Amino acid sequence: MKRIVFFTHQNPQGYRIQQYFPFLEACGFQVELLTSRMSFLKVVEQIRSADVLYIQRLLFNPLKLSIIRASVKRIVYDFDDAVMHGFRGDSTTRARKFRNMVRHADAVFCGNNFLFQEAKKHRADAIYYVPTVVNTDEYPVKKHSETEQMVVGWIGSRSTLRYLVDLEQLVLNASDTAGVIFKIVADKSLNTKAANVVFEKWAADQEKDMLNSFDIGVMPLRDDIWSRGKCGLKLIQYMASGLPSIAHPFGVAQEIISNGVNGMLRRDIDGWKEAIEVLSSDTQKRAIMGKAARDVIEERYSLRVWGPRVVEIIENL
Repeated sequence: MKRIVFFTHQNPQGYRIQQYFPFLEACGFQVELLTSRMSFLKVVEQIRSADVLYIQRLLFNPLKLSIIRASVKRIVYDFDDAVMHGFRGDSTTRARKFRNMVRHADAVFCGNNFLFQEAKKHRADAIYYVPTVVNTDEYPVKKHSETEQMVVGWIGSRSTLRYLVDLEQLVLNASDTAGVIFKIVADKSLNTKAANVVFEKWAADQEKDMLNSFDIGVMPLRDDIWSRGKCGLKLIQYMASGLPSIAHPFGVAQEIISNGVNGMLRRDIDGWKEAIEVLSSDTQKRAIMGKAARDVIEERYSLRVWGPRVVEIIENL
């Protein structure tokens, strides 16, 4: 039996890697998961003689990377953020570590086309575009109906709440949004006094129902390097739930959303307000866009499609 060890950050993201585990196990792999909470020496002990080490997002200095490289047969490096730049912008240290990770891996999985181009700067082969996907079988589809109160929803974590701040003054606190509630689902609420903002604490076992309580999903972004590295999990979840979405036309949003077909791309606050008004007043439009959104996810961002592909790549290393 082949042994594959996944090595990721402290809080492993199930959407990116863990949902592939059943596919790998069904193909004869013994799957193990390690996180950066573990000491490096312990990690080296655990990965020794692994057939495949799947490193997700982590960056190592040359010494640690050389030890890792000598301990395993094959390495897959997977990243779904602009790790080569970092949250605060360009970083020479991060860029150097990223280059080394890409060059020393046997395969590189990139979460979007921007990240794919970043990896191509350092090697010409064995680079794969592998988007973040969801198991669409687990997402009930929204049944759009006439309602007195529209719910415009956002799901995320405290680390991405900063994107909502850009909408707060002109959208979340807008005086002309009667009948519209803005719902935040996260581990922490946005600090706002707006009466039309409600907060619901995220819970894994209730996440699908929380998404289904939305009528419209939103993903505000900024036009910066870090945002271009994002892989659009929020959009993918909204759309898997049959929701029309609104996003800024930056980065992966332009890959996922066809403007006016399965969602809306709007650059400024006036555009966002117009999109919310249009979708709020037209149940049929929400339903048509929601169906188109679900179709896109099933065709291009579903575990059903990408599970076999990822397993095939790993098996053939």
